[in-house]
Amino acid sequence: MISGWVFLFLLSIGAYVAAKLPPPEPPVTGQLRGSASASDGDSLRINGRRIRLEGIDAPEIGQTCGRGEAVWDCGAEARLRLKRLIEGATTACRLHGRDRYGRELGVCEADGRDIGREMVLSGHAVSYGLYRDEEEAARGEKAGLWEGDFIRPQEWRRSNGKADESPHLAGDWLELITRWLEEQVSAIAARVLGG
Repeated sequence: MISGWVFLFLLSIGAYVAAKLPPPEPPVTGQLRGSASASDGDSLRINGRRIRLEGIDAPEIGQTCGRGEAVWDCGAEARLRLKRLIEGATTACRLHGRDRYGRELGVCEADGRDIGREMVLSGHAVSYGLYRDEEEAARGEKAGLWEGDFIRPQEWRRSNGKADESPHLAGDWLELITRWLEEQVSAIAARVLGG
């Protein structure tokens, strides 16, 4: 019985350490550089190519959020924030394949700043596979969306009949390890408590 508890303890430590590690960057499938324009809060265009910012999810155009009694167009504000981040700068993206809509997935920088990270830190987007710590920081600061009430963009799309989209890094090695550890902990706990 003691060995089961020791194993459970070691698995818990492993899960904690795995959760603190940054996810690995997927293989780069291309690079793109140029003047960008914001399509919405998490998509842009460079040289006519559509880029979906990897690892973030911003409110959709037409999505509203609440601040006390006031309702504001958080989708339009997210687009405006992205526009300001890329305005007058050369945007460089490392591409990692395509999403299910044919858009290229990319981690992009403007003026040396990670655009996805800046969107999440400012509270104009939420983590969608990356930038978990930045989301926690924005939530703690009550920045942007976190200042009031909002529905996560994925849920808003679902409830408004829009196409569903999975987080970009779903199935990454961290999530797979975490899921496996949870299964092992449950199995051990069942054996220890049951026998």
